[in-house]
Amino acid sequence: MTAASDDIAQVGIITSTVMVIALVAITAFVALGVYRARHSAAREAHYRALAEQAGETQARLAEDSRQTVAELKGLRSDVQATQAELGRVRERLTELERLLSQIG
Repeated sequence: MTAASDDIAQVGIITSTVMVIALVAITAFVALGVYRARHSAAREAHYRALAEQAGETQARLAEDSRQTVAELKGLRSDVQATQAELGRVRERLTELERLLSQIG
């Protein structure tokens, strides 16, 4: 009887140990899965924030580029007007030189 009781007790201890090890392993796998899911969600949120910032930066850069182009076009118009005015001044100077050469 005692041998059978000892065998049953050993089987019970082995079974309990195996169940505890299985429970710890399952808990570890579930915890790892939860950790990876949270980490993945955090990375995705960070990626979305970076993508949004990149989009805003591109929009701001495009607007700044449009403003720069408009300013450069204005400057080009001013330079062309100045060149035309300088051309007229040269013509007047040439005429004045001609008149001065006739007088002198």
